[in-house]
Amino acid sequence: MPAFMCPYGGCSMKLSPDLHTDLATGVVDRDIYTSEKIFALEKERIFTRTWNYACTTRDLKKPGDYFTVSIADQPVLVVRDNGGEIRAFHNACTHRGAILTGERCGNQGQVLKCMYHAWAFNLKGDLVGVPYEEGYGQDFDRGAHGLKPVHCDTFHDLVFVALRPRVPSLTDFLGEMTDYLAPYVQGIEPIGRNSWIYQGNWKFWHENFRDDYHAEFTHRSIRDLLAGTAARGWNWGAAPGHSVLQWAFPPLDPPKYARALQRFSGVDFSDGTMPVGWNSMLAQGPPGPPEGFEGAEPPEIRQEVLALFPNLDIQPGPKDTPRGMKAGYIQTVTPLGVDRARVDITVYSDIEDDEATRQELLENLADTQGSWGKLSCDDTEAATRCQIGVRGEGGRYNLFTRGVAPGRGGEGADVRDEYSQREFFRVYQQYLQDES
Repeated sequence: MPAFMCPYGGCSMKLSPDLHTDLATGVVDRDIYTSEKIFALEKERIFTRTWNYACTTRDLKKPGDYFTVSIADQPVLVVRDNGGEIRAFHNACTHRGAILTGERCGNQGQVLKCMYHAWAFNLKGDLVGVPYEEGYGQDFDRGAHGLKPVHCDTFHDLVFVALRPRVPSLTDFLGEMTDYLAPYVQGIEPIGRNSWIYQGNWKFWHENFRDDYHAEFTHRSIRDLLAGTAARGWNWGAAPGHSVLQWAFPPLDPPKYARALQRFSGVDFSDGTMPVGWNSMLAQGPPGPPEGFEGAEPPEIRQEVLALFPNLDIQPGPKDTPRGMKAGYIQTVTPLGVDRARVDITVYSDIEDDEATRQELLENLADTQGSWGKLSCDDTEAATRCQIGVRGEGGRYNLFTRGVAPGRGGEGADVRDEYSQREFFRVYQQYLQDES
């Protein structure tokens, strides 16, 4: 196996000939974004061997409730059975392979029935109905034709699935993120969703949510509104392959924020109040301290993004605010090709939230996320431009070299550092080079 010489640091390490990456200095070969061969390896060795987020437990409240996802081109159906257990199956009829449902979610009652020839399966995956079954002869065994199960587990309110039987436990897979993630994903409920497709490699999107270096430049629409938000914070690559970004900014002054919104949007907020739906998780309402902080100076607001290998990002509401952590976005990016991917965002709230609060969160989703949102449209444009650029001959390597001190960052590491991306590629490389 050849040694790859790093052109930036003079270091070398033995690598697969199909993956030219020097993790010691954060140098990544651009072939990983354009090579069909590497993309095939990603599907085979990463997505089929890891735990993948599917949905929340409250997407599956009643028996027959189901949710469908696609993992490495494999359609998967997750369903709650009559005993309350959450199960997962390959979303393919064992007769001719037709998917049992093409809807994202819903309720199938007591039976999962194929629309093609009406083969029917109960909520445990057993084949329970075959029209004109006698035509298959006396030796036909229903028990041999049940739905193929997929490994399924939950972490508090999150449901994960794994295509291969030989995976670590979900807790081991979450690793250092286990305790950190737990407070964010208990007592939450999905209230809305948004999906879109962009023309770019899936990793560009996931990398972006391990990156705060871009925010003050890419997101011009909010740069002036939240000036200095990235000035303080930290960046942590949490083993194995996960990360946390945290940054802090002073409490927003609603009238000042509304006037700034008016300047860049052209919408008249002359009364100086903060409009519902315009980043309203950060600040809202008339002048004065937020509800719950009367008689005290509001604390600084800490915002976080939690990224889980290989393709899950969770953006909770700001810490240390009356709103708390029980609101935010759950986001996955699903590869559809080497240069095409789908983003799915779920907005969630606290199970105790009233309807007005949920409506506010949905308006915030519409304003900031999605291909039209103030933030997501910028990120989509960046990912698309990166994909176009890496196809050319303008350079061979992408650099993730900020914050090159030993270790994986943490408190004290600049939020703009790239420990989190290097931790991703450290584990990414391990999976791609594992031929077992």
